Amino acid sequence: MLLDLLNPARILFGPGANDRIGTEIARLGKKPLIVTGRKSLVASGNLDRVASPLRQLGIKPVFFADVEPEPTVGKVDEVRQIARENRCDLIVGVGGGSVLDVAKAAAGLYGEDEPTRVYLYGREVTATGLPWLAIPTTAGSGSEVTENAVLTDPEEGKKGSIRNGFWMASTAIVDPIFTMSMPKKLTAITGFDALSHAIESYTSRWANPYSSSLSQAAAALIMQNLYTAFSTNKKEAREKMMLASLMAGMSLNVARSGAVHSLAHPLGQRYGLSHGLVCAVLLPSVMRYNLPLVDTRYADLAYAVNLSPRSTPPEEAAERLIFFVEKAVQKLEVPSRLSQLGVKEEDLAEIANLAHESASLSANPRRTQREDLLEILRGCW
Repeated sequence: MLLDLLNPARILFGPGANDRIGTEIARLGKKPLIVTGRKSLVASGNLDRVASPLRQLGIKPVFFADVEPEPTVGKVDEVRQIARENRCDLIVGVGGGSVLDVAKAAAGLYGEDEPTRVYLYGREVTATGLPWLAIPTTAGSGSEVTENAVLTDPEEGKKGSIRNGFWMASTAIVDPIFTMSMPKKLTAITGFDALSHAIESYTSRWANPYSSSLSQAAAALIMQNLYTAFSTNKKEAREKMMLASLMAGMSLNVARSGAVHSLAHPLGQRYGLSHGLVCAVLLPSVMRYNLPLVDTRYADLAYAVNLSPRSTPPEEAAERLIFFVEKAVQKLEVPSRLSQLGVKEEDLAEIANLAHESASLSANPRRTQREDLLEILRGCW
């Protein structure tokens, strides 16, 4: 067994972890560039949770508050340019997965001369970048502990990942208090993003004892706490969802994703759809497709959350797990069909073709051809 384990140098988790923001930034640099989304950080009141520790230490950051929900390679270039013009020596991402991916890529490509899009198409990263600090404000992407940044190139209509083992955050400050202001819809779709990470990495062809221990625990926490976080916003449920997202990201970093993500990227790019929303629609259909090869793995998850007693045959327990996920989509008021998201039936074949080119399929437990991907899409259209 060969393991290549990548994690941030430091992970600070739990309520009150944000109190360490100032000292961690001071430890890593003198002039930080703080990257955020366009509105949510101010609207949620979380901006002061970041700015206050800096004021106390006399740190004067540069702010970039213009990351869109589906970030582009051009946005990364903007951040790189601002960091250079202001001679910043640290990049801090504060937000959901899109913000963290932009901060990660901008820090990683800071020393490169070419535009970001050439690295999306395979250009090797050779220069040393800046350190970066991750502060997630949603419980879903796990981007604070992964090596990849998911970006879109509008010119070519491509959505994909740039991966680099040197792009791990220097510090991830994971404070569930940041998620307390998340609206119900965002709670649901980011939760399904994390659940798809947990289930896909648990059933990945590259899963191993390290990744499986993380992904199984993450899946169990999500299935036990997502509805509570969605319906009541209890602090304990929020904390467990944040921990689950973190662990699912750590597992994903090792074992990778599968067909859900290979299909979600072209769908998200074509229709401008939230990644977590598309994952929620796709996950049950992909689980059914993979079922013949991973019924015992699904059964293990069903046993872990008491969906079935351990005396239940694996085939039956696995079906109960898929049924649970299907019902969860309904309970959390998420659309269950691609047609409800505006996806056109005539586009499904092209989506399947684009998905078949995705590297994510190499980890999917069941081999897929274009026809298989098209059938999955039709099954949830």
